Amino acid sequence: MSGSIGKQHFFGGDLLIAMPDMADPRFKKCVILLIVHSENDAMGVVVNKPAGQVQIHELTQDEDEQSASAPQSIPVHYGGPVEHERAIIVHSPDCREYESMRRVNEHFCVTTTPDILEDFSRGSGPSSRLFVLGYAGWRSGQLEDELQRNAWLVCRGDPELVFDIEPDRKWEAAIKSLGINPSMLSSGGGTA
Repeated sequence: MSGSIGKQHFFGGDLLIAMPDMADPRFKKCVILLIVHSENDAMGVVVNKPAGQVQIHELTQDEDEQSASAPQSIPVHYGGPVEHERAIIVHSPDCREYESMRRVNEHFCVTTTPDILEDFSRGSGPSSRLFVLGYAGWRSGQLEDELQRNAWLVCRGDPELVFDIEPDRKWEAAIKSLGINPSMLSSGGGTA
């Protein structure tokens, strides 16, 4: 859940929504789940940019143990421009504890070790999951500066939006969750 320290407000577990005129093409119409946000840095993963499919047996050591009922492949998403070969699984907390599992909030966990993929190959693991490669990162104060310049909107991290809505509809759905009509949105605002 978002928390605040003094006057600083942190958005871990919330979603960043790129404004329509986002200058950086890597983040055009992106929705990013913030995994970490503190006074020192911020890190998140893009949740609405599909990048293909990957065969589960290519990711695990358990090729012989793959369940017939388990999916043979899983969708892969572009998670961001940093360490774009690093695998991160965003998932629901309804699973066993994995070696590298980090709880973001009551709705989201992230895991980076292959034990979760081995569970996928057996037809088990968390009920909701998103496999991403790479992440987006901000140094101290950088994200806050972008927020002040109206580069991003922030909304509550809704599991349905992250896991269930089709990727090409997530950006618009995230904006609508704020009660805003996306066609009326402009980032050309000022600060009071």
